[in-house]
Amino acid sequence: MVELLWADPQPQPGRSPSKRGVGLQFGPDVTEKFLELNNLDMLIRSHEVKDNGYVIEHNGKCVTVFSAPNYCDQMGNKGAYIDVTDDMQLSYHTFDAVYRFQECEPT
Repeated sequence: MVELLWADPQPQPGRSPSKRGVGLQFGPDVTEKFLELNNLDMLIRSHEVKDNGYVIEHNGKCVTVFSAPNYCDQMGNKGAYIDVTDDMQLSYHTFDAVYRFQECEPT
C-alpha cells in the first residue's frame, strides 16, 4: 500500500528510492509499461504538491493534480482540478487559496 500511495514520477528511466523516504520514484518507461499492461492511455495521480496545481510528465502520459491550494497554509501553491469529458478530452483548471476569515471572540 505504501508504494501505491507514495510513488512519485521522476524524469529518468527506471525506479529509484523516493525523496520522501517511503515508496519509490518511477520513470517514463515504468509509466509506459504500466499503461500498456493495463490497456490505459494515461495515469492521473495526486498526493504530491505542485506549484501550479498540476504537472504533466512522461510524454504527456502521467499527470499529477493537487487540489489543495496553499497546502498547510504555507506552501503558496495553486490548487487544480481536471474536467474530463465523455470523449476523454481534458481541461485543466487552477485556483488560488481563499482567505479564511476567523472571528475572534471579544476579550
